[in-house]
Amino acid sequence: MFTRRRPATEAVDRETVWSGRQVVALVVGGASIVFGALALAETGVDVDHLYESHTSVAGFHHTELMAIIEIGFGLAMLLAAITPAGRGLMAVLGIGALALGVVQLVDVWPNRLHDYLGIHDRNGWLFVAVGAVTLLAVAFLPTVHHRVVEERTEPLEPARR
Repeated sequence: MFTRRRPATEAVDRETVWSGRQVVALVVGGASIVFGALALAETGVDVDHLYESHTSVAGFHHTELMAIIEIGFGLAMLLAAITPAGRGLMAVLGIGALALGVVQLVDVWPNRLHDYLGIHDRNGWLFVAVGAVTLLAVAFLPTVHHRVVEERTEPLEPARR
């Protein structure tokens, strides 16, 4: 008749995973989106002639196609920053940027790369730097797991009459 129920306790387990590579991916992805958007604003969008109009943004040459590629690269980097499989995606994107930079710097297809993407050696050095920073972040920045266990206690119920 005058019994009270014991307080119910419930354990809530939360785990947060964080890595410095996520910050690198956010910075690289955000900068790439802004850079590509500025270039696309300069060149305009004409889907029939994606590589005909060349422009220069902050000293780096672009075509519409290169601007679209940069925006896609930035979106993929942002995706890599927020997904659990982001480390692998970030590594693939870093390898791609590094490879494009090396191909540009060694002059494998100098005329074709300039005609279609509008890039020069200065762009190649930028791609090599972005690829190297991305790969170094994937390889050396640790992932931190933080686990929190909270006990929640419900308040006592009043005595029933």
